[in-house]
Amino acid sequence: MLRSQTLWMLAGAAILAGSLIYHNRSPQAQAAESGGSPSSKPAPIERIEYLPARELAKLVNKEIDESSGLTAGRRNKGVLWTHNDSGDRPQFFAINYAGADLGCVTLIGAGARDWEDICSFTINRRHFLMLGDFGDNGQTRLDCRLYVVAEPLLNTARRGAKLKARCAMTVPFGYADGPRNCESVAVDSTTRTIFLVSKQFGLKCKVYAMRLPNRSPKKPLIAKAIATLTIPTTTAMDISTDGLRAVILTYGHAYEYVRNRKETWAAGFSRAPRILRMPRRRQGESICYGHDGRSLYLTSEKLPTPLIQVPAKEPAATPALKK
Repeated sequence: MLRSQTLWMLAGAAILAGSLIYHNRSPQAQAAESGGSPSSKPAPIERIEYLPARELAKLVNKEIDESSGLTAGRRNKGVLWTHNDSGDRPQFFAINYAGADLGCVTLIGAGARDWEDICSFTINRRHFLMLGDFGDNGQTRLDCRLYVVAEPLLNTARRGAKLKARCAMTVPFGYADGPRNCESVAVDSTTRTIFLVSKQFGLKCKVYAMRLPNRSPKKPLIAKAIATLTIPTTTAMDISTDGLRAVILTYGHAYEYVRNRKETWAAGFSRAPRILRMPRRRQGESICYGHDGRSLYLTSEKLPTPLIQVPAKEPAATPALKK
C-alpha cells in the first residue's frame, strides 16, 4: 500500500518508459516472454471508444476512506460494491452511481488482514462477489485467501442499510513460485477461472490463474503464472462479463487486453495491451467495468472519495437493410 504522492509521480514516469520499452521490442520478443506466438492474432472484436473521464460524485459514506476495490453488482443493477484497504473490519459497502450510501455488509466467517480487490461473477445464474485478502508488501504470506459470498439483494431505495452475510466459500491459495504481493483479482465466469496479477515495482508483473472451485478446498490451491506483462506497478483488474476484455490498473493509466472466444487468456495476455488514459487520482487502487460491460469506473483512497467514470461511446447502429 503506497502512501506517497511522490511515488505516484514516479509511477507515471514508469508508465511512459514502460510503454516505450514494450512497444519498441520485436513481436517475437514480446511473444516469447509471455508464452505466445508472434503470429497469434485475435479475431476482430469491437474496439471501444472511450470518452474523457468525468467525476460522477463524492461518496457519501465517510467510512469508505480507503476504497481499494470496486465492482459492479450482477444481482443489483446500478449498484457498485467497494471495500477499504488493510486495517478495516471484514465488511464491504454498496453505493450507486450518484455516490449514495446504500449499505454496509459484514462478512461472517471471514478475516480481513489486507483486503485489496473485489470482483463479481455469475455461475449457473447465481451471482457472487469475491474479496481478495492477499495484500503482501513483504512477500511472506502463506495464508492468502479469497472469500466468496452470494451477492446480497438490496432495496436500492433504502439508505445506510446494515446487513450480514456468510461466506459461501473460502479459497486459501499460494503461488507456484513463492509468495507474491497482489492487489488484483478477477473471475472469468465463461471459463470458471480466477486471475491474479502480482504487484511489484519496475516494469514487470505476472498473471496467475487457477480454477474456480465448486466448494471450499481442503488444501490451498496453487496459482500458476500464465503470462509476464511489461507494465508498471499494478493495483486492480477486472474482466468484462463476456470474458473477452481484461483491464489492469496502475497508479497512472490502465491497460486493456482482449481475446476471442477460441483463445485462452494466455494468448490474450501475450499481445501488447491497449493503453487507456486514466485521470489523475490521489491513490487509485480500483477499477471495474460497469453494468454495460463497456464503461469503466474508478475510485481512489483518501477522503473525500471520488467516483469516476470513463464512459464508453455507444456503438453505431447497424443500418437496416432495404427490402
